[in-house]
Amino acid sequence: MTRVEKRWILRQQPTAQEVANLRSAINASDPLAKLLLQRGIQDFEAAKNYFNPSISSFHHPFLMKGMDKAVERITQAVEAGENILVYGDYDVDGTTSVALVYTFLTNHYDRVSYYIPDRYGEGYGISFQGIDFAQDNDVSLIIALDCGIKAIDQVAYANERGIDFIICDHHLPGAEVPAALAILNPLQSDCPYPYKSLSGCGIGYKLIDALTITWKLEESEPRQFLDLVAIAAGCDIVPITGENRLLCHFGLRLMEQSLRPGLAMLLENGGLYKDGQLKRPLTITDLVFVIGPRINAAGRMEHGQLAVELLTAQTTKKAEEPAARVVENNMERREVDLDMLEEALEMLEGEDPNLKSTMLFAEHWHKGVVGIVASRVQDQYYRPTIILTESNGKVSGSARSVRGFDVHAAIETCADLLENFGGHQAAAGMTLAKENLAAFKERFERAVAEKILPEQLIPSLEIDIELDFDQINARFYDSMNRMAPFGPENMRPVFVTHNVIDTGKSKCVGDGSHLKFLVSQQGNEKIKMGGIGFGLGEHMETMKSGKPFSLVYVLEINEFRGQKNLELMVKDIRFNAA
Repeated sequence: MTRVEKRWILRQQPTAQEVANLRSAINASDPLAKLLLQRGIQDFEAAKNYFNPSISSFHHPFLMKGMDKAVERITQAVEAGENILVYGDYDVDGTTSVALVYTFLTNHYDRVSYYIPDRYGEGYGISFQGIDFAQDNDVSLIIALDCGIKAIDQVAYANERGIDFIICDHHLPGAEVPAALAILNPLQSDCPYPYKSLSGCGIGYKLIDALTITWKLEESEPRQFLDLVAIAAGCDIVPITGENRLLCHFGLRLMEQSLRPGLAMLLENGGLYKDGQLKRPLTITDLVFVIGPRINAAGRMEHGQLAVELLTAQTTKKAEEPAARVVENNMERREVDLDMLEEALEMLEGEDPNLKSTMLFAEHWHKGVVGIVASRVQDQYYRPTIILTESNGKVSGSARSVRGFDVHAAIETCADLLENFGGHQAAAGMTLAKENLAAFKERFERAVAEKILPEQLIPSLEIDIELDFDQINARFYDSMNRMAPFGPENMRPVFVTHNVIDTGKSKCVGDGSHLKFLVSQQGNEKIKMGGIGFGLGEHMETMKSGKPFSLVYVLEINEFRGQKNLELMVKDIRFNAA
């Protein structure tokens, strides 16, 4: 496939006066002041809180609607000796949530069990089968985590059987909510909780924090679970702003001080942990790309319960078996998704290049990885993508969108052809009868073609600010790094530098497709910057001609033989017009 030129989008820039005011207030450089202003940091106090995270800045858990009822009901269950079931989804957010609440409760009470639905037999969320399990085991209280806000029929079913529900969910409520005893969800329109973007595990953390206050436990007790909250926030792609940023900061620090046995084994498998030590400080990226896929693989390839076993293991011995199985599941998942991707790309080779969407179906594809393959196909062809397979006699699959296009709305125009569907603007899932597949493909393509803008079919790079090479130094890099943890809505800053020229020492490396840069900037040739650009080797000849160009990059530290140097991790290159 030919390389598609990306759109460069420069974020809105603060005014010169705003930059001057903040620069003066906190003694910052212009570039740092601009980055902070883009993140809503406008004065000394806000900058102080941003750069110095404090647990005292966590919001009080009883600000959340329903928290008093939830705590009262759990306390009543403990005092009466009732059986409590902790119920959660099979993904990272769900399994970390269950591990958190289950471990906290069992530290103080022994009549607690947990339940993770089977991805293939029960599907997402609260199942009737799970409620039957609760009834069979004399459970009178279910605490549902990372799911339940749409489970109106299931909660009614439980109520008929004398089982109370406490729902801890962060998904958007519908017009009607279940008749649960308590619902903890900051997105309820009348919930006064100040921060609205917690993960499911974050809401679970607020619940155990409230129980800690009520039961007069050591106030530090919930903090031993902040590692799980950070993993959930990173892997569920919630904004790393406000309280989430605080939770992630302290969760990452906790992992650097003390690792759960199961997490140590996953990080060792991912090459980040050896001989009882982390190789470097952890980032949100590590949680997303090393820990997340391994935890998710349990639910995709075997059963989500395995992930909870791993996360709740208190000793290395107890973690060994679930860790080995999770790692094996992840290796199997990789093989399956690579095979599926290869097949999918082969199927697309002869397809009409004028199509505005991609929809592929193969009955033998693995249901557990259709979402991953949809993301990878979308990366290659950059258009709204649906990957479908056959499961239990039905066609089911996952959709992934492109920046700015509402794929859920496009699927909704096909609702009469579907048995069910759900999701949000960027991703969705659906189930339909096989005989409706051809009509669904045709209608979905029409819905996309009618609404999608030409520029939405071009990959984009969002750039924070323009930077000159003489503004790059260790002090700026260290200050910028204190803006971490980086994640959605607080991403690692992306820079653009114009009028860059090759020093004559840049070269292609690896198989020739990658570029190792040594460049300077016109007008200030004394400052030379090194860097690497993966997949940019095709530009070497044009660079050699002496033509000036612009680079989009992030800053990284490269350590080699004990020496640390600032380098450019180049994302894209564009040559100046003649």
